Amino acid sequence: MNNLVIDWFPIPPLILEIGFILLAVALFRFARVLGELLEIVQKPPLEALVVVAAVVLILTFVIPHYIASAVFYPNRDASTTMWDYLNLFRTISFVGMLVAAVLVAIPSAMYLWWTSR
Repeated sequence: MNNLVIDWFPIPPLILEIGFILLAVALFRFARVLGELLEIVQKPPLEALVVVAAVVLILTFVIPHYIASAVFYPNRDASTTMWDYLNLFRTISFVGMLVAAVLVAIPSAMYLWWTSR
């Protein structure tokens, strides 16, 4: 643990994190558009779920996945604790991505349901 190696710029994971940050920015824009469309069809404002999904995506996917790739992955052979933390942080990140996907799918499906009738 004294010789902790930190790879501050792991290129493939860093590109992935930048892509997911851009996806979160696109979700913020989608929330605005969805809010305006829901207002036009006079339905309840569900765009808050999309905003929450963007925040969840950043907090539970981008940050833990970057920490896992920069800190725990380079030190995975140092101890079994690093493997445990690596698995924990990756599990958190992928569960967070699943939660964000569900939070976006619900208002999108509701809007599709309301406008297709």
